[in-house]
Amino acid sequence: MTTSSIEIRRLLPADATLYRDIRLEALRLSPEAFGSAYETESVHPVGWFAERLVHGAVILGAFRDGELAGILGFVVEQGPKRQHKGALVGMYVRQQGRRGGIGRRLVEAALELAAQSVELVQLVVVKGNEPAVRLYQSMGFVEYGLERHALKIDGRYHDDILMAKDLVGRS
Repeated sequence: MTTSSIEIRRLLPADATLYRDIRLEALRLSPEAFGSAYETESVHPVGWFAERLVHGAVILGAFRDGELAGILGFVVEQGPKRQHKGALVGMYVRQQGRRGGIGRRLVEAALELAAQSVELVQLVVVKGNEPAVRLYQSMGFVEYGLERHALKIDGRYHDDILMAKDLVGRS
């Protein structure tokens, strides 16, 4: 597979079934990577996911051979004091698409989108997800903090690494 065979585009309400499937897969297989839970979102119908595609974060989808292989959200902070910042959220690449450039292409597309509206992009990655940390570092994100015990799942705590990328080159 080449990265040129990957199509990145914004998911639309017509993609809600595909989005629901991959989102629930992500929550089920990687619960430590998301603030939301499978049990919370799985009860919602497809229409709820369609609404999120319209009124929530911009959700980008990576399609390989017509199949949705990965997703990544981008959201701009609200309010005059925070609207210079955005965040990458909900990153997930299906197992068969990993190590094939899909994650990199999603982040590149999200950063292109972010550059149109914000100065700083932030993200959170669970401590221990070294492939994701390496990807983000290779794309210019730097760690600026650690949130200890960010999530508690089945009695076990998970820490979050806070990362950011300055899009305007300030030091």
